[in-house]
Amino acid sequence: MNITILSTIDFFSLDQGAARRIYHLGDNLAHCGNKVTMICLLDRRSKRERIGRTKNNAKMIGIPSSRLPMLLFSIMKYLVHTDIIQIELPHLALLIPLLKILRKPIVLDEHGVEVHAIQEIRRAQERRVGIVEYFGILLLEWLAVKASSLIFTCSDHDAKMLIEKYKVANNKVVIVPNGVDDDFFEYANSYSYDKPTIIFIGNFNHAPNVYAAKVILNKFTPNVYRRDENLSFVFVGRNPPQWLVDNGSKNCVKVFGNVKDVRPYLTGADIAIAPVYHGSGTRIKILEYMALGKPVISTSKGVEGLDVENGKHILLRDNPTEFAETIIELLLNRNLAVRLGKNGYRLVKEKYRWKNIVTMAIKAYNQLLPHK
Repeated sequence: MNITILSTIDFFSLDQGAARRIYHLGDNLAHCGNKVTMICLLDRRSKRERIGRTKNNAKMIGIPSSRLPMLLFSIMKYLVHTDIIQIELPHLALLIPLLKILRKPIVLDEHGVEVHAIQEIRRAQERRVGIVEYFGILLLEWLAVKASSLIFTCSDHDAKMLIEKYKVANNKVVIVPNGVDDDFFEYANSYSYDKPTIIFIGNFNHAPNVYAAKVILNKFTPNVYRRDENLSFVFVGRNPPQWLVDNGSKNCVKVFGNVKDVRPYLTGADIAIAPVYHGSGTRIKILEYMALGKPVISTSKGVEGLDVENGKHILLRDNPTEFAETIIELLLNRNLAVRLGKNGYRLVKEKYRWKNIVTMAIKAYNQLLPHK
């Protein structure tokens, strides 16, 4: 099968969940013997095309967004011979009517319901969504949903929201979850912390992660340090804000920005946390926490769409005071920490590995193609 993936997300850099979803989906499709071409719009600062390959030989092409008017011309040679065209997120929806001329099945990969996602992001920024911004995204998403042949969502939660919002037929929506690639399970040397450590991982270009970091610093650390001062909070992620970096100069907080591999930092930590209060889709960070056997504490918002059970795979605490108290309790209860880590690891291994998830996508693609 020949599959072309079009994206506005830069998957050459795997420092955000959306990019990792695109990369690993394309890479595992190639691993299954499909010919995969992945094309993304690069930042306007990029002056030339980028060409690369994934681990399993899916072709990656980056086109500077300044060349947007030439986009269709640049990719037409790939689209003419493809069997499936996949659009990542609805931002390229205006291309779909033109792509329809090729008479190819078009799959929309919805990482979350975008009109909902933008509202959540603005809440995290303590702003309101502007009317023009809201209706602009609503229109793009409506067009993408209506014009596509099939829609992928990350979870049953997202599927139900999408169907209700846009009155989509149930059989047009297929759940293709987020996952963890097998490479992530490979051994990595642990970063050596000098104290028991609580870790939060996230791209700080994403407003909900910035909000979560503020909650950790302003509400968790005061409550935790009243109980035990011999602890460290660690933040790992791209472009940490200056106020977070400044706090990282203190003994109790450490900040690691723009690291190539999060696994050493995560492996060395005692507890992984996800105090997520805003956002859409599913959080890959929680799956990665569990993939390395870490006991996890999250808010209910953080596990939307994930098949986890409170008390078995994870601990859920929505109240900031209770969240902070649970950090101390989990550090003291080693048996519970080990049990949560093992159960979470087993869940990811059984249900959230990309090499298994990709079979769901392939089955859906095959249903769109004429039987030979």
